[in-house]
Amino acid sequence: MPDDRTSIEDSLIGLKFSTIRSSIKIGSGGDGCTIGVVFEPQRGFRLGAMLMFLMLAGLPAYAQGGGDATPTSPPQSPIQSSALNGNWYIAGDRMKKQFPLLSIYLHVDGTQIIGHGYGQAVCPNDPRNGAGGNLSLNGEIAPDGVFTLRNNPRSTLHVEISGQVPAEGATTWSGEYTLIGDISRECPSYRQTNSFTATPLVALNGTFSGSLRIHYFQSAPATSTDAASSQANFSITVAQGAASSQTLKRGGVHFYLPLTGTIQVKGSSCFSHGQADPLTYSTHGSVPSRYSTLGGDALDLWFAMDDESQVNVIAVFADPGASALSIVNARVIGGKCDHQNFLGTLERK
Repeated sequence: MPDDRTSIEDSLIGLKFSTIRSSIKIGSGGDGCTIGVVFEPQRGFRLGAMLMFLMLAGLPAYAQGGGDATPTSPPQSPIQSSALNGNWYIAGDRMKKQFPLLSIYLHVDGTQIIGHGYGQAVCPNDPRNGAGGNLSLNGEIAPDGVFTLRNNPRSTLHVEISGQVPAEGATTWSGEYTLIGDISRECPSYRQTNSFTATPLVALNGTFSGSLRIHYFQSAPATSTDAASSQANFSITVAQGAASSQTLKRGGVHFYLPLTGTIQVKGSSCFSHGQADPLTYSTHGSVPSRYSTLGGDALDLWFAMDDESQVNVIAVFADPGASALSIVNARVIGGKCDHQNFLGTLERK
């Protein structure tokens, strides 16, 4: 199963994509571990409004009523201690347009390493062409501490990360990454290998605010009074929790970095506030907020809003220090503003 998810806003990442596939597979060990939607970027096409709609319409719920996990259940499995456990920055800087981008959350389970994060490669001679998205990687630690992580070999962008388990208490570790793929017509044989020193990504705690423009990738519902291209002011307060695990109903354990938060919105005709917390039921609806997670520098927040709708905020760090969040898309699901989307940047306050 491919494990790449494309960016949605062309101005954010500036890539060209075509075919998209989605999945809600969740697993551990040797299986791919995917949170939310998985997109397989292909090469040679600019992402247009219709394609963007298809991407958004296909977003499934994570761990919500699908038989994998109970949203209101606390973690059931212990977290094994390892110096590799953590959310790591490896390469790149969006704000400075330095590529490739690579960041990953790692968890050690016995001799297995499970990782999910974000990777993106661009053509050296044409940075508006490339491929990337969410990553799921797996590997095994050898007796001498050496390991190699790989994603699905059928992925458009194949990622391999090798290194050695650092000593307990270490705050960095070193290794080498290789990115290979037919990422666009301009780069049919992309390959890049570099050494790196992984450093911890800043914990995602704080308030991010700004104006986001309203956009519809499909027709607005008749009940909506918000005009396309108008703006709304958003303020999102988010808190990163400790690494957690969740026992899946069909077996296995899922490891993840949980996020909780609140959202305030001014300028929407439908809602004004919401909450992202899987252990708290919405006071305006019959279902809890979906799980919100962080993997590398990519976050997926689900807010239960005061009009009984959901707002799914997909964003990435603008830079390794998370001075801002680039909103790939904030999508409204349900309610009178169903299908409404918000795009832009929220600055850390």
